[in-house]
Amino acid sequence: MKRGFTAGVQQMLLSFTILLTILTSCSKKDGEYYVDLYTTNDLHGRFFDSLYVDNQAHPYSLAHISEWMRLVRLGAGKDNVMLIDLGDALQGDNAVYYANYIDTAKDGGKHLFTRIAEFMKYDALVVGNHDIEAGHPVYDRIKNETDIPYLAANAIDVATGKSYFKPYTILEKGGLKIAVIGMTNPNIKKWLGEELWSGMDFCPIEALADSLIQKVKATERPDITILAIHAGLGDGTAENIENPARYLATNLQGVDIIFASHDHQVACEKIWNGADSVLVMEGSNRAKYLANVTAIVEYRDGELYRKNFKGRLIPVDKLSVDTSYAKEFRSDFLNAKKFTNQEIGELEKDIYTSDAFFGPSDYMNLIHTVQMNSSGAEISLAAPLTYNGKIAAGVLKYHDLFTIYPFENQLYVVTLTGKQIKDYLEYSYDKWIQTMESPADHIMNIRYDEKRGRYSFRNMTFNFDSGAGFDYEVDVCKPYGEKITIKSMASGELFEMEKSYKVALSSYRANGGGDLLTEGAGIPKDSLESIVVSKHDDIRSLVFDYYKNSSDSSKKITEATWKFVPEQFIKIALDRDRKLLFE
Repeated sequence: MKRGFTAGVQQMLLSFTILLTILTSCSKKDGEYYVDLYTTNDLHGRFFDSLYVDNQAHPYSLAHISEWMRLVRLGAGKDNVMLIDLGDALQGDNAVYYANYIDTAKDGGKHLFTRIAEFMKYDALVVGNHDIEAGHPVYDRIKNETDIPYLAANAIDVATGKSYFKPYTILEKGGLKIAVIGMTNPNIKKWLGEELWSGMDFCPIEALADSLIQKVKATERPDITILAIHAGLGDGTAENIENPARYLATNLQGVDIIFASHDHQVACEKIWNGADSVLVMEGSNRAKYLANVTAIVEYRDGELYRKNFKGRLIPVDKLSVDTSYAKEFRSDFLNAKKFTNQEIGELEKDIYTSDAFFGPSDYMNLIHTVQMNSSGAEISLAAPLTYNGKIAAGVLKYHDLFTIYPFENQLYVVTLTGKQIKDYLEYSYDKWIQTMESPADHIMNIRYDEKRGRYSFRNMTFNFDSGAGFDYEVDVCKPYGEKITIKSMASGELFEMEKSYKVALSSYRANGGGDLLTEGAGIPKDSLESIVVSKHDDIRSLVFDYYKNSSDSSKKITEATWKFVPEQFIKIALDRDRKLLFE
């Protein structure tokens, strides 16, 4: 009895000693600790400062950011500087397209982005939805060929139930232990075909963030906890699966900084969560800004005394190009330049992408023509993906295709009834235009943007789908549900509401992107795959084939035959809104 009591006391003393050792080992020397935290986001392949053609230069790129980081590390010391990327680096520019699909380095060489990330000494990378869009061969290659942590805690490997990528990483900077928890956008399955994300599932960020933050804090005991997400800001008032950053800042405990991305916004703001302020940062897109947080953590008497985080957004167009970076990747640049300057055909007249918002346009006519010619579909539905671009008449080069079609969306053909097509368009135009009560009203669904000092659309323009292959009118005076009147097929044949039609559209749309099929046409998300008839190459490649490989006789452009009505309402309103938006 006595021996048992003594043994129990000894066990308690041993446990207390172990606990004391753990606590002592985690205590810090008194004083202030300093670290500079930097993030890039939504680079979309903006690796070089050149447009590849006509000696035109980008005012901002990774080449500029590399120079800033080089100087910062020289001044502050590399151990006091952290650099992470928040995703969507692998799509959107000639150089990264060439690296993804043309120069695939089957001899074992590393991907261009891997080499750039290692050269610039990135501490971590977050997976973006456009990185997944590049396909398994691309993102798996990057994940496996570098020691830089590739983060996406909420991308779940269905075979193991664990994260397909690393869920978080611990960085030692400036004498501090920094936890970086990475999350990708959970809407990926809504936007991309299963062949691109096969083997994975994606859970909402808010469903996983709290438990993972608490787990990391309990097991790793970091001095600073960062949530690095490829997701946008949102308004903070309600859960938003695609853009939850402000909502997370308001409702999560234990996170110091949220680095957001995806929606190409700018933010440097502190949000109160009931216990503390959370700093939320986002730096636009394509290397326009470098997000920076200066962190000071102070310990007194072995205990945390205070944390101070000061954020700023550094305009990259004020920076110089890193000559060592330019030299290191010179051959990659020249390869991309040669590829992008290949001539693919002749363009008869200038194309302005902004024309697409105000009626049938040469820009959308080209997209509709390619979609129907390549698929054999009766009808085409598509949106303008470049907001305000110009493709000059004359020799058409591969470079121009990134203005015509900037994304790697595949072409899908689906079956839709006439009623579903009408409902689809009702949803599209309801986001696109307003219901006018007088000719003095705006026809476009626009608002004055105080930050930019100009008018802009209220909704995402890449969801403004128009159609070709059939005749229809859009009545700007009618309410939602009554705006669209379909007259006939373009051939003059009767358009029937109950009949099924083969419709060409993008893989983004076919998988539910923009909600035009689900909310508009009323097709349940889990039924979308059942309406797919065929899948084709990516649409940019089909545009290439149209110019490069088609005979002149097969290049007849399909003219879309829809229009806004009534005439007395739209004539002045269209010109007025065009000036507000684009002049």
